[in-house]
Amino acid sequence: MPKNYCPRCGSLALLSHDGNQYGCEQCDFELFRNVAAAVGVVLVHQQHILLVKRSKAPQAGMWDLPGGFVNRGETAEQALRRECQEELAIQLDSELAFLGAWPNLYAYKELEYPTLDIFYTATLTNRPQLTADNTEVYDVTWMSSDACRTLDMAFNSGALAIAAYLRR
Repeated sequence: MPKNYCPRCGSLALLSHDGNQYGCEQCDFELFRNVAAAVGVVLVHQQHILLVKRSKAPQAGMWDLPGGFVNRGETAEQALRRECQEELAIQLDSELAFLGAWPNLYAYKELEYPTLDIFYTATLTNRPQLTADNTEVYDVTWMSSDACRTLDMAFNSGALAIAAYLRR
């Protein structure tokens, strides 16, 4: 079990009963471990979905949808457009349609971060030229919608997003 040191007084008295709200028994400090927001997109061109293969942990080598974490001060849509630019060097000018949001756990190093993954869809009229940022993505492919039905995805939330898109 990890040690929970209080960020205010440094004592080993930071306790939680629910894994979300922590309180220090020494100095009465309160800390909340809230859910982080992340975004993803089901990018579609002629019944094919754009998938990226992750190049780093967690889930390195597995298929995922383009996306990432929302930064402070960003809307979900702004974060998604930024992530597509950073990961794939594409300007996502298409209209984004909200698809759904699913909880996820993002295991990174020794911690598991609870996230709420917000997904959108966008239909592209032209297939863009893709340049993957190899620090984030080491492979990119357009996969037929049918092939995506049984694909083993990096995160359950991405699989749920694809399933929701295919049910439309």
